[in-house]
Amino acid sequence: MSMSTLIIAPLTIVGCLSLAMSDTIEIDVGNTYYDPEFVFVEPGDVIRWIKVGGTHDVTSGESCGNPDGLIDSGIITSTFEWTVPADAASVIEYYCDQGGHCVNGNQFGALLQGNGVIHEISTNGFAFDPPSVTVNPGDTVIWVHGGGSHTVTFGSNCVSDGVLNESLSNLNPLVFWQVPDSAAGTTQDYFCVPHCASGMIASITINGGDDDCPGDSNGDGEINVDDLLNLLGEYGGDCSAGCSSDGDGDGDVDVDDLLDLLNVYGQPC
Repeated sequence: MSMSTLIIAPLTIVGCLSLAMSDTIEIDVGNTYYDPEFVFVEPGDVIRWIKVGGTHDVTSGESCGNPDGLIDSGIITSTFEWTVPADAASVIEYYCDQGGHCVNGNQFGALLQGNGVIHEISTNGFAFDPPSVTVNPGDTVIWVHGGGSHTVTFGSNCVSDGVLNESLSNLNPLVFWQVPDSAAGTTQDYFCVPHCASGMIASITINGGDDDCPGDSNGDGEINVDDLLNLLGEYGGDCSAGCSSDGDGDGDVDVDDLLDLLNVYGQPC
C-alpha cells in the first residue's frame, strides 16, 4: 500500500465524518435551569431549547441584563431553535432575562467551540472549589458564581499578571478561560482581588510542554504513517485504560484526534 493511499484513506474518513458533524443539540429549559448548562458546538449545529417548565427565554450576552442581540428567543412557549453561524465566537454566553432569573436564580448557560474537556470551578465562601485543577491545552475552564462578590484574577502573590481579570458576581455569573497551546507545561496561579489576603487563591496545572510531540503516539520522534495506523487502530475503541492516540485527552480517539494528527503529519518533533 502506497503512502498516498494511506493518506487519502483517513482524509476520506474525515470527509465522510464532516458531513455528519452538524448536529441538533437539545437543551431543556426548566425552572431556573438550562440542562445541559454548557455544551460544545460547531458552526452549522442547530441548538434547540425545549420548554420544560416556567416562563423563560434565551438571551445572549456576557452578563445578566446586558444582551448583545445575537440570540433573542422571546418567551419560549414550546421550542426555540438557533443555528450556530460560521463566524460564531468561541464562547457564546446566554441567560434568562425573565423575572431576574439570571441574577437571582443563576439561570445561565454557554455554547462553546472546541474539543477539549470542561472544568467547572465554583466559589464557596472565601475559596475556589476545587482550589487546584489539572487541564490540557484546548480545555475550557469555567468559574461559576456560587455567592458573594469575587474576581478571577490571574497572577501570584496578589499581583495580577494581566492575562485574565474578571468579576464573578450576581451580574457576571460566569468566567471562561480556553486553555491556549502556549500554556502547555505551565502552572497558572490566580486569586480573588478583594479576598486574596484572606487566602482566596488557587491554581491551574496545564499538561504538556517542550518534551511533548502531539501526534507522535509511538514516541519515535516522528509523526508518520505508523502514528496514523496506530490512531486508526484505536479509533472509536475503549480508552478506559488509556489510548496513545488520544491527543486531546478527552477519553476517546475520534475525528478530533484524527484532524489534529493530520494537521501535524510529516512534521519533525
